[in-house]
Amino acid sequence: MGPAVDRRRFLALLGVAGTGGAAATLASRGPGGDASAAPAEATEEVLVEQPQLPERGTHRVIWAVETDEPMASLTFDDGPDPEFTPRILEVLDRYGVRATFFMMGWNARKHASLAREVVAAGHEIGNHTWSHHNLLYTTPEDTVEQMTRGAAALEDVTGQRPAWFRPPRGQLSGITIRQAAILGTDTVIWSLERGAPSSAPAAEVRRYLGEHLGIGDIVDLHDGLGRGTFNPGRPFTEDLRHRREVEIEALPGVIEDALGRGLRFGTVSDLVAVERVAARTTGTPPADPDEVVDLTSEMS
Repeated sequence: MGPAVDRRRFLALLGVAGTGGAAATLASRGPGGDASAAPAEATEEVLVEQPQLPERGTHRVIWAVETDEPMASLTFDDGPDPEFTPRILEVLDRYGVRATFFMMGWNARKHASLAREVVAAGHEIGNHTWSHHNLLYTTPEDTVEQMTRGAAALEDVTGQRPAWFRPPRGQLSGITIRQAAILGTDTVIWSLERGAPSSAPAAEVRRYLGEHLGIGDIVDLHDGLGRGTFNPGRPFTEDLRHRREVEIEALPGVIEDALGRGLRFGTVSDLVAVERVAARTTGTPPADPDEVVDLTSEMS
């Protein structure tokens, strides 16, 4: 996903993928259990048992927040990783910024003290599955295991129950959304990422984010290697490592540019807390359905 203008692309993806796990059960699986190809063409209907939803509740898919507050959110995926996470924590501490870290459960178990350090520094955590399987192409059973096991690991290691879930690569299926609701979490995607190819220098990442970052945006960056964690030395892993290094190098400048424009950063929870109230009904609704309710005084 790219900048905020690409949000419609996400909605289109959700519309295609939201049919549930039937097509996902037909995916071919690559090394490490991750999907390496798109699902094969279905030759017969595949029936899967759907997870039981709570009796009631509202769970959202969030990729940005409508707000009048000059706030955005930095998020970091795939960690914690001792190669990247401590350096990001140092930058965030230097500028007094709180962020949200979407952790892989496997990494949180392996680097438990680092996961706890993230929480102790005042940042919040989100569930990024157990081991970064592509949930668009995994079976419903694997999806449930990835999400449930990841959430349990984070709570066990940090003592915090993750309030948010982010699927690897931002790819969703109907089963993913149902399981997020069962776990009591909203699903968070993003409205903005680095925008520059792997070969681009840090200055290009800084320039891109400086031009596109705005109020209410959720920025997707990384402090780990995703599936590269389990494939050391592979070319795609080394490419990921280079991309992470560039993001970390660009991060101070990105923060400085935003602060210089009067934009501040908070966790996803901080950002959602200042979400604009689109409508509020008190007493008798207006006679004119086109009347615009001014909530400026209420939001000040």
